[in-house]
Amino acid sequence: MNKKKLRKKYLHMRKSISQKEIIKMSNEIFLHLKKIFFIWEKTYYHIFLPIREYKEVNTFIIINFLLKKGKCVTIPCSNFRNFSIENCLFHENTILTQKKYGILEPIPMHKSIVSISLIEIIFIPLLIFDSKGYRIGYGKGFYDRFIPLCKKNIIKIGLSFFYPIKRIKNIHKNDLLIDIGITPHHIFFLKNSIKKNFENIPNNNQHHN
Repeated sequence: MNKKKLRKKYLHMRKSISQKEIIKMSNEIFLHLKKIFFIWEKTYYHIFLPIREYKEVNTFIIINFLLKKGKCVTIPCSNFRNFSIENCLFHENTILTQKKYGILEPIPMHKSIVSISLIEIIFIPLLIFDSKGYRIGYGKGFYDRFIPLCKKNIIKIGLSFFYPIKRIKNIHKNDLLIDIGITPHHIFFLKNSIKKNFENIPNNNQHHN
């Protein structure tokens, strides 16, 4: 199935999920994330804020955890004129406003830009990913443009409510690959060099690809 059909299919599937199920599955995803001790040893994290209308994973659970650990959390501020992202600081006192497509961003007076080069871990929004780590997003290419601006060894994590599919067709050479995929039931290590770092994680209902 090609990207367009997959995007339509999984948007429909995700919109059918109840808010109660979203809360439950988001917590399950977070519990799997907590097992990956290595990612919590970093300092700078970039993470998307959930769009309620699109039934996205509730990332505020992860954000609150990071802030309590004293980490630096940044969020995307999207520019729909050139489909670029600014890396904006987020903290407990940040006041958010709803922008285009229901995207939450800091109000102008709370908007503080952080250098992209500092990001060590990035959480990337997606609908579904495949066994190689390719993802289906919303088709605007924001992160495909943003990731090449980050440091080469940045760890890319995708969060999904659905089990990954075997293969996404019509992949473009510039499409980004995630390194780790998390679903409510499994951890998928999609990059061998990262997988080796986590071989000693207790096997608690996780899956290594």
